Amino acid sequence: RRRDDGGAGQAARRSADGQRWIVPLHAWVYTPQDSQARKAAFAALLKHGVGIEPAAVRRMTVGIVFSALSWIVIGAIQVSMDGGEPMSMAWQILPYALLTFGEVLVSATGLEFAYSQAPASMKGVIMAFWFLATTVGSLWVLIVNQAVKNEAVLTHIANSGVGVMAFQMFFFAAFAFAAAVAFGWYAMRYRMVDNYRVDTKAALA
Repeated sequence: RRRDDGGAGQAARRSADGQRWIVPLHAWVYTPQDSQARKAAFAALLKHGVGIEPAAVRRMTVGIVFSALSWIVIGAIQVSMDGGEPMSMAWQILPYALLTFGEVLVSATGLEFAYSQAPASMKGVIMAFWFLATTVGSLWVLIVNQAVKNEAVLTHIANSGVGVMAFQMFFFAAFAFAAAVAFGWYAMRYRMVDNYRVDTKAALA
């Protein structure tokens, strides 16, 4: 029995160690290359008369979709595990890759978007609202996690045929897809401005 507990503990530690390096590795791969690779790809397409370079709000929409896909993958993996099917730890790489790619498109692009669209006198305020939105998102996750402890919610989840963890992942995926549709609809109508390199002193004078 001690050997089994020790083996389980070592497996858990290996899984935690793997999670520690997977996300930084993906962020390191995606972020430095994102701008240059994207510009080169769209320049090649434009050269051949194919497509246009998407605006920041459209890239953010794509990022939300990739995040939703990662939760679907996690939910599917959890369903398989709940059914007793053994899963390799390597399966963690796919959802982390999708989620990190989505985060780069949403977070990094969003910060640039918020700064570039705000007038000089409002840049600090708009950036504060950006971080406030991040806080609200974190609070939303806490509310959902607390809601699944309700007996009525647990009964509904049990009747759905999937476990609690899988249900949460599918719920977050559905919510993200809905957010992507709403955000994408707004993005199609948004008119970009360029306040990225506005002279603050001149603008405030």
